[in-house]
Amino acid sequence: MGQGLSGAKSKLSGVLGGKSSDDQGASAAGSAGGSSAPVEGQFSVDEVLELQKALKAAFGEESFQKLLRRAEASYPKRGQRGHADQMAFTTQLQGLLLHVYRTVLPRKPWCLQPGWEGYKEMMLKMAAASEDPRVIQGKEEINRILGLPRHTIIRPPTDEPVFVETPDGSGNMTLSATAMLTDADGDSAHEFWEEDRGGQLVRVIPRSSIDLHKSCERKAHDSIAFLARPGTQARIDRSGHDFPNREAIVPSAS
Repeated sequence: MGQGLSGAKSKLSGVLGGKSSDDQGASAAGSAGGSSAPVEGQFSVDEVLELQKALKAAFGEESFQKLLRRAEASYPKRGQRGHADQMAFTTQLQGLLLHVYRTVLPRKPWCLQPGWEGYKEMMLKMAAASEDPRVIQGKEEINRILGLPRHTIIRPPTDEPVFVETPDGSGNMTLSATAMLTDADGDSAHEFWEEDRGGQLVRVIPRSSIDLHKSCERKAHDSIAFLARPGTQARIDRSGHDFPNREAIVPSAS
């Protein structure tokens, strides 16, 4: 967002989750009477500050900032309410954040789940320390690094995305150890699933793949020949056919 968000930041905060001026005043008033005593199941202020420090370092890395600037340049009208760029940019930003949350959150001493599930868990565990002035300042600094309005609260997507674009090439491809199957339509995949009469998805093996497997089996069996008893020169396959042209001389037993 950077320079291009000067007039659009307040509108973007509505998408990502903003805080009204009344809420800000309430937060400031509540911070004065906040307690620093540790709460069971909650991060201490020091733990939150260390976590924020790790996140700021990750968001501030040159590789992350390059991708962020590229996303900003790709959606120049992201600040216009209702414009397609707004939602597209938000999705892109959530994908960038996801990569950092997967990397940072599982680390010790926080030991949170990777990704957005860990982010939700983090927000719950930070509740007790959220009114500490240092924690509030840390949130504002993170928003500044991300080019967001100072009081923006980042909201996770409704569902973890199935696919996330990785313009830096950091995405990985898992290689399957199983062979590809082919169905009657010629489609190939490692697995095929169909809905049964009860509405449940069940894994199936395409008929064409079964036939192919049997064909390969037959070929494998046909290639396995048996040597005749000692003293003969004939080679016989599983079907009992004689192949005189494939002679294999077996010494006679003395």
